[in-house]
Amino acid sequence: MTLAKNDPQATGLSHTTPVGAATQREAQATPPLTMQISGKLSGRGTRLPQQKDIKLDPELQEQLTALFQHGQYQQAATQCAELLNSHRKSAFLWELLGRCHLAQTALDEAATCLNKACELNPTSATTFAAMGDVYRLQNRSEDAVALYRKALALDSTCLPALNNLGNTLLDQDRIIEADQCFANAIDQAPDNAQLLYNRANIQRQLGNLGIARDLYGQAARFAPGFLEARYNLAQLTGMAGDRVEAIRNLEQILLARPNDDRARAQKLRLMADLCDWRWLDEYQDHRRHLGLRGSACAPQAQIGLEDNPDLLRIRMQAHASAGLQADPAPQRPRAETRPQQLRVGYFVSSAQDLDALRLLDSLLARHDQSRFSLYVYTASAPRADLVGVLHRDIRGLSPTTIKTQAVADQLDIAIDLTSYTHEADATVFSARIAPVQVAMPGFPGTMGTPAYDYILGDAVTCPPGSERYFEEHLIRMPHSYLSVSGPQDLSGHQFSRRDCGLPDEAFVFCSFTASHAVTPREFDIWMRLLTKIDGSVLWLADYAEEAQAALRTAAGDRSVDPSRLIFAAPCTGEERMARSMVADLFLDSFTLNARPSRPRCVGCRAARADNGWPPVRCPHHRQSAGCCPYGGAGYNHPPGL
Repeated sequence: MTLAKNDPQATGLSHTTPVGAATQREAQATPPLTMQISGKLSGRGTRLPQQKDIKLDPELQEQLTALFQHGQYQQAATQCAELLNSHRKSAFLWELLGRCHLAQTALDEAATCLNKACELNPTSATTFAAMGDVYRLQNRSEDAVALYRKALALDSTCLPALNNLGNTLLDQDRIIEADQCFANAIDQAPDNAQLLYNRANIQRQLGNLGIARDLYGQAARFAPGFLEARYNLAQLTGMAGDRVEAIRNLEQILLARPNDDRARAQKLRLMADLCDWRWLDEYQDHRRHLGLRGSACAPQAQIGLEDNPDLLRIRMQAHASAGLQADPAPQRPRAETRPQQLRVGYFVSSAQDLDALRLLDSLLARHDQSRFSLYVYTASAPRADLVGVLHRDIRGLSPTTIKTQAVADQLDIAIDLTSYTHEADATVFSARIAPVQVAMPGFPGTMGTPAYDYILGDAVTCPPGSERYFEEHLIRMPHSYLSVSGPQDLSGHQFSRRDCGLPDEAFVFCSFTASHAVTPREFDIWMRLLTKIDGSVLWLADYAEEAQAALRTAAGDRSVDPSRLIFAAPCTGEERMARSMVADLFLDSFTLNARPSRPRCVGCRAARADNGWPPVRCPHHRQSAGCCPYGGAGYNHPPGL
């Protein structure tokens, strides 16, 4: 899990040293799940203890503390060293000098000074907490935990100990214990944005998105300039459906940091979701440098901006370079002969990625288990129906722990089914956990890193000549790269036009493409069709209310009655497949194509008999019987349409 930079506006000034703070570029380029190491806290238990030694002026102590809090570590250390010549038994001076060394990562010197402070004042909780910080940076996590617990035994309200104990427990994947530490710390300092942010990240990792969103909101309210909290708040607010509020938060980030391409790309995507076509002009203003000048953009935010594969590859390389740095795992030597059973591991890092989970089920059902030993790594509990499959529950685990488990399983082939969709953490694959690593494109494009040896495609998704757009070697499957479970029985989902809110006699154009894929380029064509065919209607997916209103307004601007746009009600995948059969002609979009449907042949309106793979020909017509049999994002129409 990537560590993000501490934000002074989130925490206020204090003496505690930031541990493992990342650079500004790393902070801007962190993926959605960033667990921030907090070092600057306000509240009880954070002040250096005032010395009772009257020889050391209390005002001088305040001046030294202020120097430290403002980051003037060398100046504070120099003055402390000079004063120690005459105040050798001042625990305050030894502790402050130790913290100055800690802030400058001079760990041995820091340990010497803090040990001396502990000897002089063995009841100071903050001193033991600082010593725990030293051990944590020295990768002595168990010793650090012991010192943090010692500090809390002396003072249960010591915020640095609570906070950094939580961070250390996170390093050990003891996520529930870490959450309790942050909850206890928030009880002591309920307005501390850093603590709220840390606990929000944990709740997000546990899948409690509503709780996480509320905590991010509190952090952003108490520290309006805490941009990391506001960005995560915008993400979860958008996922919850309130895109307008999400855009508002992203615009506040851009006011403070105009060159934050990550926030801009997310904003453009949300505007596209709402069919607010002003995003097109804003994108053109930033197109040449978006995602390339300091803050990498989330892949899903930039994939639909345009269909230039060269530009997409460069942006993906920038994203991978910013977020996929990892130490390589130790490699075992390659076997000279094929083992009796190849160990194949499938990774689905998000429980919300239902498409990847369905694909996983289909793949597992087709393996010959006499030749393959199957491992499944998912953010979900083991399922009883996966017979003969070794399941690894990776919920709440850090990439380091997942890598360790995968290496221990001695995989021969590791296959990433999630890639950059949802909260996937591709850093696991960047460590080379298997001799052969494969990406199946849940994300329709290159991963931008040589960590993946192959990417699966087919002649439609990756036509000849497209090799230059991929970091990976292409494997083209003979029909489709997607594994499907065979023809679906749709007999239980029969719809009439009246069931779908469609007129019985009208010619129905249908497009269930996502709202962010609809641009004036497509919409102008669709409106011309409605103008030329009297009484026809356009049947669209269930878009957000703002998107529906925007499209109706756009239809009126093109002299088309807005009532001729009919928006479908939400439904399941099988229902969507079945009800599309009541339409006459399926219309697709350009940059991103629609999901697979079950359209009829344009000529005879005969329903498709299969699930769309491979393309079949209607016996009465020369065209393909389905407009877009492959479906999914980023795919082209089959020849002949």
